[in-house]
Amino acid sequence: MSKTMTEKLLAKASGKDAVSVGDVVTARIDVVSMSDGFIDDWLIENNLKAWDPRRVVFSFDHFTAAELKWWGDVARSREFAQKLGVPKENVYDVGRHGLSHQVPAEEGWVLPGTFYVAGDTQGATMGALNCFAIAGLFSTFPAIATGEMWMVVPESIRITLTGEMPKGILGKDIYFRLLQDLHGRADSRVLEFGGPGLQSLPIDVRMGVANGSNHIGAMTSLFEPDQRLLDYLKPRARGPFEPVTADRDAKYVASYAYDLSTFEPLVSGPGDISKIQPLSEVRGTTVQAAYMGSCSSGRMEDLKLAAEVLDGRKITPDVRLVVTPISSNVLRDAAENGVLQTLLRAGATVTSPGCGACTWGNQSPLRLADGETCITASVENYSGRMGSDKAKIYAANAAVVAASALTGEITDPRGYFR
Repeated sequence: MSKTMTEKLLAKASGKDAVSVGDVVTARIDVVSMSDGFIDDWLIENNLKAWDPRRVVFSFDHFTAAELKWWGDVARSREFAQKLGVPKENVYDVGRHGLSHQVPAEEGWVLPGTFYVAGDTQGATMGALNCFAIAGLFSTFPAIATGEMWMVVPESIRITLTGEMPKGILGKDIYFRLLQDLHGRADSRVLEFGGPGLQSLPIDVRMGVANGSNHIGAMTSLFEPDQRLLDYLKPRARGPFEPVTADRDAKYVASYAYDLSTFEPLVSGPGDISKIQPLSEVRGTTVQAAYMGSCSSGRMEDLKLAAEVLDGRKITPDVRLVVTPISSNVLRDAAENGVLQTLLRAGATVTSPGCGACTWGNQSPLRLADGETCITASVENYSGRMGSDKAKIYAANAAVVAASALTGEITDPRGYFR
């Protein structure tokens, strides 16, 4: 019987020849990804170690620049990792730090055909690398102790992409379009992406799409393997891997087809990620703050496109633009390839890698005041997320953020490319 990528991956993870939608399986975990501040004292009090400490990765992202004492801090996270038995080289501390949905991919921990569990909400981001990636949240702790997670094999939705992604479009625009179209239809299902259009999407963009899985309602997203993915993995994969593809006649609960060339910049908000509209409907809205960073942006493709918009231009004094690279590796690469210099010359403030302003504004000089309006490329835009709960937050791609920082109002970036 023909199978989806989801069915094949969960069969492999559970040690079965085949599984079908509705089956209950116990999946063996390949890698667990943790962020700082996510600590379970119960494990320590009961002297429980990680089932395989070599397969647990900590990436410090939330509290490297500031701490929220009521939640967690970096020092306790270091101690937690040590008590679990996690090797020091698996703890991406300051200087090697970055988002827990980015660093494991950069460092070759996330591989096609594997089962991946993340403690944080946007764990589905890693599905861009052809693995079954799920946000474990508090079930991550028993998963660390046992190395297993039980689940019901979910239904899948097929997303076929054709055409090429236009200039000025990023993963956020694709996921916003899906959020519009699939609202209420993807709940607890898996989005499986494929088709010839996939070739035009850099890995960074695919991760930006998968990052929106939970907002769409999906359990996770899965991308077909292709040469672009293999090229990405070649210098970094920590071991052999077996990519998974769906059978041609696999059965899906629904199928959708999109021509990437028809996509346009979309804007979400204010205050509601599901309130999506074409950029044209909010163009001209005055902004005082602009931000790019967090697990949905701050990757090199985001920064490069923003730098193209800003190249040779100056941010208006009416707007403060804050940029938080997604990882230490991206920050170093941006310094080496000139992107960072372009951002700084335009007047951006560049911060230490991490979640930045997306974590209630606690790690960023952005800090929205009462009555201000912000355009952000981060993952959330609800009231109070980036400072005052009397501020408005719109979400868009990084190029829109950059263009808006130049003009002081929400602006279409497509007229700024040379």
